[in-house]
Parts: sequence; structure tokens; C-alpha cells
Amino acid sequence: MKLIKLNSGYQLRRWVPLDLRRILGKNEIWHTLETHDKEIAKIRGCAIFGLTSQFFTVVRHRIMLKENSYIYDKTTSLIDNLDTDHDKIILSKIIETYENLVKELKAQQRISEAEALLTRMQDYERYNKLKETIEESKPKLDYVLDYLKDNKNFDAYKAIQEINNRFTNAESWTKPPELKKSPLLSTALNVYLEKSEDRLKDSDKRGYLNTFRRFLECNGDKEIRKYNGEDAGNFRELMAKMPENYGKNRNDQRTIYELTELADKQKLVRISDKTIKNHFARLSTVWRYYLSRELVDRNIFAGDWQFTSKKKIKRVKWDNKQLEILLNAEWNSPTISRKYFMFIVGIGAYTGMRLEEICRIRIEDIVEIRGIHVILIQEHEARKNRPWEYWNPKTEAGERAVPICETLINCGFLKFINSQKSRKQYYLFSDLRFSGKDKKRSDAFQQAFSRFKLRKKIPRGVDFHSFRHNVSTKLRNLPEYAEKKITEVWINDFMGHEGNIKSVGVKSYLDEIEMENLKKVADSMTYPEFFDIRKLAK
Repeated sequence: MKLIKLNSGYQLRRWVPLDLRRILGKNEIWHTLETHDKEIAKIRGCAIFGLTSQFFTVVRHRIMLKENSYIYDKTTSLIDNLDTDHDKIILSKIIETYENLVKELKAQQRISEAEALLTRMQDYERYNKLKETIEESKPKLDYVLDYLKDNKNFDAYKAIQEINNRFTNAESWTKPPELKKSPLLSTALNVYLEKSEDRLKDSDKRGYLNTFRRFLECNGDKEIRKYNGEDAGNFRELMAKMPENYGKNRNDQRTIYELTELADKQKLVRISDKTIKNHFARLSTVWRYYLSRELVDRNIFAGDWQFTSKKKIKRVKWDNKQLEILLNAEWNSPTISRKYFMFIVGIGAYTGMRLEEICRIRIEDIVEIRGIHVILIQEHEARKNRPWEYWNPKTEAGERAVPICETLINCGFLKFINSQKSRKQYYLFSDLRFSGKDKKRSDAFQQAFSRFKLRKKIPRGVDFHSFRHNVSTKLRNLPEYAEKKITEVWINDFMGHEGNIKSVGVKSYLDEIEMENLKKVADSMTYPEFFDIRKLAK
């Protein structure tokens, strides 16, 4: 027998004897003991342990009646011993009887617990009545005590003094114990964030602060122990009425009630169940933290909360019609030049590099290896007093070398690089700035590209990241795939994908013949004849 402590309380785990496992179809049996108190769990566990032992004995007895030698004959199939419906019915009845006995035992435990609590409450009520009676008699009792103080030889003085002391101390053993005081929710959140500072990113902290701000708007700030399931339900119902685009403006200080009223008036699209589920996950994490410290009685955000998830919008590659729209539309961003637009889209379209990888290219990341111009995607150390410049690729495979294809060179990409180098720029796209909540260099371009896409009615699911799908699909479906002997490993290394074989990383390319193979992959990426990225700069 083993007692296991879970968030829901103690559980009893009992191994099923080896000779009965095939019969019962179980290796172990678990029972919830419905308590967080270890001493109570031991008592209940022993009771259920006894019933379980009786159950095993009955099952063994039934099988021995069927086949007396089954314990000694190891070649006998125990399952075959139950080859008739009659035998199976009997075993089912034994199991059903056992389960009913356990249920009855648990019910008796709950009744006993409730009776004990009721008795304590009745005792407390009787104590209050007794206290009222004493308080009414107190003036007379004080008169007697004053008399006795002046006449201490009076035999009754000592006895009455003891009685009075007993009544004074009676409250300590008749009044139910008070619960441990828990902190206000606002304080509890600050403590949790402080304790978790090392493992939470800034974006995670902002998520917690936003979630708890809305929860406090719904239910007010009170001791964390005093919140209940009704508060959790109230929060969920109000969040379900929130508009889909709430929180996009960091300066928006409207409350949850103001936002839901606006959504009702303007009939705005509401947030998804997935978003509400994320809020519940953050709240549940904090409640679990304080449950283990016995400052809440239960996790009100755990349990049977049902969330229906909308189908995730699947990213797809750009088709020819959408590429034509992209080429012929006018780029009119006031902050990002058309030349930047041309080369950022061109790099994404021909290399499949991620947008942040492109926007963070430094002049020193562009090198020439055995006559091949290469972009090194590698860890960036921050310069002095610029901690936001530190960056590392998305994955281990993301650290790689990407050869520049001939198409980009023919569009003047090397000339652009040299002009930036002569101006002694640190970043290739030097006009971009770190911005947004996570201090990304791609933030401004991402927003401008999204607005551009919406104006041209390019559907959701087709975005900048979709160029990676174009590159991956094209390279894996080349007619000359076999002739050029382009391998899956090369494609994964070129794009920074985690394949079955690990990427060899940046440093290995500096000394090995692999660079020629990757250049072959880069030059194999083509588009229809109409797709000329130079049109993007006009």
C-alpha cells in the first residue's frame, strides 16, 4: 500500500498480485481518499486496503474452485479458466460487490466527517447560549466575588474562582479553529511573479498581469482563499463577451465592463475559447502555487471547465495569383523604404529565412567562403549598454549558413550590402529599430506588411512566414531533384529545420565541402518568370 499526495488530495495505490493481473486486467488499483490530511488518509487507506485484500481472496478462491492446480502449473492460462459466460458473470459480480463496498465505506467516512462537523457546530451553539447566560448573571457573580475577596476565609471562594477560570478558557476548545489568513490576490500575484522571475520571460509576466487585472475587475481584490467557483465562472462569462481585438493598444485603459458594452453595441467578434483557456491556465498556475502552501483550500480553476477550440488557421504558401498581387501593389509605408521592402521580401522568398532572422542580419554576418557569399545565422552578443541586441536562433538547427542565390545577386543585393558596409552600418537593414513588447527588429515591418496584405485582400493564412512553405515545397518537389542529387539533409540545413539528422551548424561549413552543396540548394529555388522582385522597389 502506498499513499500518494496529489493536488486533489491523497490517493491509495495498491499493487494487484501477479497471479491476478491477467484476470483483472490491471497492474494496480487506485482509490481517492478525499482528504488533504495525512493522518485521516492513513485511517481511510487502511480500511480500503482491508476490503481490497478480501476482494483478492474472493477472486483467488473462485479460480481455485475452477482449477485447483492453477497456482502450481505455470503453463495454465488463467484467462482460459474463465471460458464460460457463467464464470465471467460471477467474476463481474465479485468486482461489482467490491466496488460497492468501497463506495459504501467512503460514504460512511463522509457521513462520519459530516456528523463530527455537525457535532462541533452544535457544541459551539450550546457554548454561545451558555455564554449569554453567564453574561446575564455576571453582575451577580461579580458581587459574590467582591464579597469573597473581602472574606477569603469563606470556603466557596476557591471553588467559584476555578469555575470562573474554566468558563473563561472554554472558548479555546469549543470554537472551531480559524483558517490561516491568506494574502490579497494582488499581493499574491506579486509574490508569485517575484519568486518565478528567473523562469518567466517579460511577455509571460505581461500575460499574468493582464489576466489578473481582468480577474480583479470582475471579482474585486480580496483574500485569495475567499474566491470560489462562482468567481471563476463569473470571470469566464465576462471574458467570453470581450471583443477579439482587445489589448492591442497598450494605452487602452478601459475596464472589462466598458469593453464588453462596446462589443455588444458594435456587435464585434468575441475572443476565442482558446484565449479564455490561456487566462484560466495562468490563474490555475498561481492557485496551485498557493494550494501547496495551504493558503487556498482548492484550485477553483481546475476541474470540468470545458473549452471549445476554434480550428487553427493553417499557413499556406503563396500561389501565383497572390504573388502577382504582391508584385503589382504599391508599397506605401512611411517608415520602411521600397528598397528594404524589396530585399526583405526577396530574402524571405528565396531562402525561407524567418522575418526576425532577416531583420537582424549584421554586416559581419555576411561572409565569403571559397567564393560563395553566405549569410551566417548565429548567436548575437549584445554591445555595451544594449542588452536588447542579444539574440540566438530559434532552435539549434536554426544556427546555420545560408548561401546567397544568384537571383538575389542579380537584383543588386551584393551592391546593397557593400553600400551599407561603406556607410559603416552595424545592421544590414539599419533603418529598422527595436520595438514592440519583445524588442524585435521585425516588429515595424511585420505590422506594415500585415496592413499591406489586408488592403490587397490577401487571405488569412498567407503571410510573410508562408514564404518558408514556398521554399520548402519547391525544393522538395524539383523535377531535377534526383539529377542534382539534392538531399533532404541539405534542405533541412539550408532552411534550419529540425530533421532526423541534426544540422551540422555554422562552424562546420567553414572548413568542409558542404557549402557547395548548400549553394546548389539555394540556386535551385525558382519562381514563375513574372516574379521579379525588382518590381517591388518601383
